[in-house]
Amino acid sequence: MNVNKHALKVTAAALAGSLISYGGFSYWAGIKAEETLAKQHQMIAAMSVFKVKSHQYNRGWFSSSEDTVLEFNQELLGPYIGLLPENIRPLFQGNIRYHHNVDHGPLPGLLSGHFRPGRARVTTTFDMSDSTRKTLTRFFGDADPITVINHLGMTGGGELKVGIPKFDYEETLAGVKMNWRGFDLRLSYAAGYKEYQSEAVSPGFVLEAGPKGRFSFDNIRYLSDVRPGNTGVKLGTGELTVGNVSLKWNESIPYSIKLNELIHLVSRVRVGEFINPSGEFRPSNVELKNLKYQIVTSEQDEFVNTRGKLDFDTFSYNDSVYGPLKLDISANHLHGPTLVKLDEAFTRIPFEVKDPALLRKRYIETITSQGLPLLINDPKIIINTFTLRMPSGEAKLDGQIALQGMKESDLKTPVEFIKRFIALLNIELPRQTLENLVVAQARNLFTVDASAEDQPNLAEIDNLAKSLLDAQLSEWEHQKLITRIGGQLHTKVNFKGGVLLVNDTKVALPWEETEEPPPADASAAQ
Repeated sequence: MNVNKHALKVTAAALAGSLISYGGFSYWAGIKAEETLAKQHQMIAAMSVFKVKSHQYNRGWFSSSEDTVLEFNQELLGPYIGLLPENIRPLFQGNIRYHHNVDHGPLPGLLSGHFRPGRARVTTTFDMSDSTRKTLTRFFGDADPITVINHLGMTGGGELKVGIPKFDYEETLAGVKMNWRGFDLRLSYAAGYKEYQSEAVSPGFVLEAGPKGRFSFDNIRYLSDVRPGNTGVKLGTGELTVGNVSLKWNESIPYSIKLNELIHLVSRVRVGEFINPSGEFRPSNVELKNLKYQIVTSEQDEFVNTRGKLDFDTFSYNDSVYGPLKLDISANHLHGPTLVKLDEAFTRIPFEVKDPALLRKRYIETITSQGLPLLINDPKIIINTFTLRMPSGEAKLDGQIALQGMKESDLKTPVEFIKRFIALLNIELPRQTLENLVVAQARNLFTVDASAEDQPNLAEIDNLAKSLLDAQLSEWEHQKLITRIGGQLHTKVNFKGGVLLVNDTKVALPWEETEEPPPADASAAQ
């Protein structure tokens, strides 16, 4: 009997100790989870796409909660929201509300049937308006349209998983069918989110829009492995593959694309108002097969090297087939600390200045004031390979462009600055491709508003452009600046020390040209 009492006491003591240990660890894990999620929130708040309207964290002993309200940055996304259909715009003009439910402890998912050890298990739910939820129910039914689970590991890192389920949708009267095959994202990160590996997969999507046409893609996959470098630049690899993208559309689609805004959205650099195309996509059949993109960034001392590769098998546009394409380009010996400073400065500029002319001025001033270490450390761009098979032939390019031996004083003298450049390029281009470009440019130059009564004769414009091109090519061939072999044009460029050779023939640069003296008899007559 005494033995049983002793065993019972020992068991009770062990159980009490375990509960105290579990509770103590849970409290400590709650503190650490809050620190980790605070860093996550700082990253979200730093994204230019969003603005934080409110944020609140409530920490308990075994569980905590976090509530955040975001809104889209209308200053940044406004030009695109206006291009969206009216029934879609409200999704980008309202608030995004999400709630984190944080269970912490050595087995944070125990009560929900998960036995993976860690500091915390965070499940995220999104608050939606009744109209938004009703719209999404039409596609996903009773399933959650998105699930987000963040497992915080014992050492401060963790794993984030995001999933969007499959759905089939059909509107019989309109003849619209959609088949969405889901989306999955897995992000494994180290403490502080400084290192991470990600994998995103979207098996495919098909939209059949009745008599209007059909759009589909399949097998999209993105992989990345990123870590911080000593200079502050993010190093590692990124790789995107796309199996197939197809568009068969039977109607004309008008478009007006603010391309400068799109470039700013992606790169945070504004390039002015002069590259905003408008017009219409005519009924077309477009298909892209086996796209691959890869980028690798490395570091040596305080310099960064990066190499990018882009390939696809074929790109078909109606009856024209392009491909395969192979592009392999490197940027070497870039001063890392300067890249970081310029990136930070370029991020601020669009929010400080709006006028395109002032924007360009600010970018130039920023480069000249902060970008000097990038220029004086012999940066080099190497075109390892560029080949593209086109209906009229094959385009090829390889070589390099570099700055060598530049000094700060060279910025004050344009000629000396240009002399610091080195360009070694081998170029091959189908003649027909060049002709198509010249004809298209001539049409853009002479064509007026479509509503005008007097329209130019396009055939006359085309013939004029072709004649001028033939004359120019004959002159270049006579000067031995190009070589014509069949339907291909070949040349090579060698620029070094301020001397330009084209196809091994010296070409005078503007500062080398001198006015020819008048004939002796003309001088005497005067």
